[in-house]
Amino acid sequence: MGTLERTETLTHRIGANGRISVKTISGKLRVRGIEGEEARLTVTYRIRATDQVAAERALETGRVIVDRGPGSLEVETPERRLATGLAWLFGGARVGADVTIDVPWGTKVRYETMSGSIEAMSLVGDQKYRTVSGDIRLWSLGGLIEASSISGSITLDNGGDVRIRANSISGSVRVRARRFHGLTVSTTSGGIAVVGELDPSSTHRAESISGGVDLTPLSGVTAELRAVSGSIVSNVEHRLEGGRGYWRSIVGDGRAVFKVNSTSGGLRILAARPGDRVVAAAAPSTPSTPQTPSSGDSDATGSQPAEPQVPPDAAAGATEEESGPRETEESWNPDESGDAAQDVAEDQELAVLQALERGEIGVDEAAERLERARR
Repeated sequence: MGTLERTETLTHRIGANGRISVKTISGKLRVRGIEGEEARLTVTYRIRATDQVAAERALETGRVIVDRGPGSLEVETPERRLATGLAWLFGGARVGADVTIDVPWGTKVRYETMSGSIEAMSLVGDQKYRTVSGDIRLWSLGGLIEASSISGSITLDNGGDVRIRANSISGSVRVRARRFHGLTVSTTSGGIAVVGELDPSSTHRAESISGGVDLTPLSGVTAELRAVSGSIVSNVEHRLEGGRGYWRSIVGDGRAVFKVNSTSGGLRILAARPGDRVVAAAAPSTPSTPQTPSSGDSDATGSQPAEPQVPPDAAAGATEEESGPRETEESWNPDESGDAAQDVAEDQELAVLQALERGEIGVDEAAERLERARR
């Protein structure tokens, strides 16, 4: 077995407030907000096959499907539409793809994957992120954010002014923002951590069965805990009231209300540390964290890839520059053998995830099967 790696790029004008949608089974999904009105799509394919000819044939079948419309860009991997229940297996080859998109800051974003991970930064439009077993990592975002995962963790750091709804079954949820204009966070067994100011006029809730909740308030707050066996512990000056399953802790002026429901998890109120307060803008012109340059950012080499799977009506309105993806880099390694045991585990995991998507099993059973497949 060898590995063919190819990177292709595509640009499409969606405007300052367009929308994008990406749906995959696996792989890394990244999105970043930038200035301008164009979306830039970069797809990095990795194909394991017996030889380069077989890898090229597999790529023809496994290339992502791109739908371009006025003010929109939709990307989907073939197996999402085929629902085969197996990994990308084309003539004995295995095709995987990582998807990266740079979009205008105000773009509405919808990212969905099963076992893939999601990374997003510097966006202020409405955003939805969903994965089954992958992690969701968010940085320097603003606006309305919805994120969900079953076994993966969810992290928002350096957020601006946000409204967030996040839930995970066994993964943790950690969010830090300048100001929360609405907060709804839930887990079953994972921990929850919230850092930031809470808008007194908004609703703020956290729910967990057995996971603990940590709150670092950067403004006055009344924290309420309803729990069977949990309690409130505070590292800051506060007034504690209640008992027998219901406690209230009042910090500062207590204007904002943070409600916690739990069975056996407790609530800790922590003192702010240096660096907890967010001072950067939600969508900086220059990202404040170093980014690894994508191989798709280099100039085109001049080689001609096969035509993309773009519907005829979308292709008809495209400009010459947008007529198809440009191949920017390619490499073939004939000596990479791959890991057969890992391939089997990936197939088992994917079968579980697609059974869940079809409604054949429930969330709890899916989580148990995923744990067994990874042992």
